[in-house]
Amino acid sequence: MPTDDLPVRLTGPGKGGQGRSSFKVGAKGLKIIEDLTGRGCSLTTIAKVLRMSRDTLREVRMRQPEAEEAYQRGLATEHDALTSNLRRLADDGNVVANLFLLKARHGYREGEPLEVNVAVNTGGVLVVPADMTVEEYLARKQEAGEIEPMRDVTPRPRNLMPEPIEHLPEAPVPSPEPTRRTPTGTRITRGD
Repeated sequence: MPTDDLPVRLTGPGKGGQGRSSFKVGAKGLKIIEDLTGRGCSLTTIAKVLRMSRDTLREVRMRQPEAEEAYQRGLATEHDALTSNLRRLADDGNVVANLFLLKARHGYREGEPLEVNVAVNTGGVLVVPADMTVEEYLARKQEAGEIEPMRDVTPRPRNLMPEPIEHLPEAPVPSPEPTRRTPTGTRITRGD
């Protein structure tokens, strides 16, 4: 079998034996890359079919532009097939497919976020227009007679310093560690 018919061939080092051997993907190999990518196969699977590691396939794609182009053509084929399937589902009345296509292909967003100030307290949630502060909103509502005048609720300053150590309860003193007993039959001598 001539080497030109192989999907991949190992090439030797450069002139004078410099460099290292590397794989070169031939026309059959490029077709395999494109077809398998178009069918949704992972790079690991494609590399296995080409009898190389995934890292080697990555290097080949970086070194050999036609291998990367074959991979990109395969991705485009897969993309078109998936979009076609989704389009068919949407045309058949699938609401989720319709919403997904609308969002993915046309940048649709379900409503815009409301620009409001929200203040939460124990009484619930107060929604305030974005162009005024909570205080301005409450003053406007008081003037209109829609709410009762508010009492002064200015927060009192809190002491964030820890309590002095003299005021803390005394911690219990740990009991001393039990002494170790010398095993029977062992003599310990100390040299001076």
